[in-house]
Amino acid sequence: MNKKKISAYLLITFAITYTAWWGLALLTKFNIVASSQAIFTLIHVIGGFGPTIAAIIVLPDKSPRAVMRFIFSCKKNSFIYLLLFCAIQALILGISSMETNPTIPWFATPIVLLSATFLAGGNEELGWRGILQPELEKALTFPAATLITGCIWMCWHIPLWFVEGTSQQNMNFGLYFIYGIILSFWLAVLHKKTNSVFFCAVFHGFTNLLMSLFLIKVNLILAVGLAVSLLLSVWLYYSETSKENNQKKKSS
Repeated sequence: MNKKKISAYLLITFAITYTAWWGLALLTKFNIVASSQAIFTLIHVIGGFGPTIAAIIVLPDKSPRAVMRFIFSCKKNSFIYLLLFCAIQALILGISSMETNPTIPWFATPIVLLSATFLAGGNEELGWRGILQPELEKALTFPAATLITGCIWMCWHIPLWFVEGTSQQNMNFGLYFIYGIILSFWLAVLHKKTNSVFFCAVFHGFTNLLMSLFLIKVNLILAVGLAVSLLLSVWLYYSETSKENNQKKKSS
């Protein structure tokens, strides 16, 4: 585990994000900036790119080709796992809700997905699953590395609860935190199965899309669905690890 790399990544990430988002919290609190203004969106987006910028900075090779390889490389025939994870996530949130958000028309979903993947969520995956999780797994078990990554990731969002006009102000932070930890396991396993930061970004963006499309309801269906998905993700991780170990034994 490269402690200097992790420290640099976290320092840059939180410096960028917390400067932007805590600053935005003050600007909205004193009515200097409103959520309807373009400057609000700009500062919000800048803060969200903290993990993305930090990830690229700590890469040992920052050439365009190396950065593209870091983002878009993937295991052969692994796209099926992205489709599987997206389908299960859609079923869990869709069936537990059974009520769509009337403010978002269905024809706007491609635009929302692109925005959520490249500007408002998915872009973070370059850092969380591309840098932090793999580095922690070099010294820690998968559950420990995922829990630490998930906790840091959720704490990174805290300023948004103090920014007037964000969707987070209508969410319970405790429930959001728990959901984020479960999602961390899904994303970590997706990265393990596909070796693709981009697939993680798409899944992250798709999840944000679903949370906008459906009116999220905390009920038994949601709780059971998330619990089963958590167990499934852990099983998939260890099945992949077992397969890799067997391949190493055969080649040695």
